[in-house]
Amino acid sequence: MIRILTIGNSFAEDATRYLEEIAAAAGKDVGLVIGKANIGGCSLEKHWNLVEQCDLLQDVKPYNFYMTGAGTCSATLKEALVSQKWNFVTLQQVSDLSWKAETFYPYIEKLYDLVKKFAPQAQIVIHQTWAYRCDAHELEKYGISQNEMFTRLKQSYYDASKKLGCRVIPCGEAFQKARAIFKYTPDKNYDYEDAKPLELPDQSKSLIKGYFWKTGNTATGKAELTLDGRHGNEKGCYIANAVWYEMFTKNSILDNKFCPEGISQGELDILKHVAHETVIEYGGSF
Repeated sequence: MIRILTIGNSFAEDATRYLEEIAAAAGKDVGLVIGKANIGGCSLEKHWNLVEQCDLLQDVKPYNFYMTGAGTCSATLKEALVSQKWNFVTLQQVSDLSWKAETFYPYIEKLYDLVKKFAPQAQIVIHQTWAYRCDAHELEKYGISQNEMFTRLKQSYYDASKKLGCRVIPCGEAFQKARAIFKYTPDKNYDYEDAKPLELPDQSKSLIKGYFWKTGNTATGKAELTLDGRHGNEKGCYIANAVWYEMFTKNSILDNKFCPEGISQGELDILKHVAHETVIEYGGSF
């Protein structure tokens, strides 16, 4: 049985979305227990601040902690760390700060020390997140391109891994390699300024959720065309999960039969091979 605890946010949720199903498809030889101490949009600094708050205020349990077979419960990070004999614990920065190396410190070091104290048997590994889609509004706000965001976050995670003596889960690398094959570009035939409700641009080559229609109780009461340029869609989540599967289980994803709904066999084969090659490039399984 392999026990993995994530200390992260929605990107850790994306990276484990299919992990239990992939493991189940591999048969009885692969058993996983996944624990999730994730909070949406949570930075390394916020995770550490929550640790300090919980030390001061005994009734505060900020994590909706999930564990395979047990569901969810309110917990502190320390409670999550001692809830199992974890084999692995993952750390990551929030995506919008991942390309700013200075934001990692001293918080990733403090969290590393906390894990070593409360789960000394666990191997700590660093989850390399991915760059945003090329048309994400955030990139324009930051004044950087997708490639620049990736280059900088890759260096940030590499530096942290060297400083802490940890290995990296190369999800961001796999995303970039797959992007070079799928070659997503914004749909030039779609009228973004005068879009008709529920009609969407062509996003078939994207690894990111992208445009969707927000309906119901919106700010204006009208259906709103909304862009999520950050989070993985089916293809994006799958390639991240495939990387995690190989890194943690030592099994090849290439012969695994699980295929998420919405992914064609041809797309699946590409994603599998890119994930497999990326894991090899980063030194193989843990």
